[in-house]
Amino acid sequence: MNAPDPEQDRPAPVRRAGPLQVAKTLFFGLFAIGMKGTWEKDGVQVTPGQIVVGALIGGVVLVVVIIAVVRVVLRLATA
Repeated sequence: MNAPDPEQDRPAPVRRAGPLQVAKTLFFGLFAIGMKGTWEKDGVQVTPGQIVVGALIGGVVLVVVIIAVVRVVLRLATA
């Protein structure tokens, strides 16, 4: 009889998502486009801390882009 191999009984370690994967998740989540199957297939886990930091960075980028667009429009309107 073969003894069970403890290496085979262990589940695969869960990988943390990288910055680009977190950005993709937040972007597609904003538009309610489901990517659940993709993350399950890859075995990547997005932690709550990554989501909070990504949302804060995304919010700052969004505000900066809106301010830049408004400034450009106002310059063009007064020229």
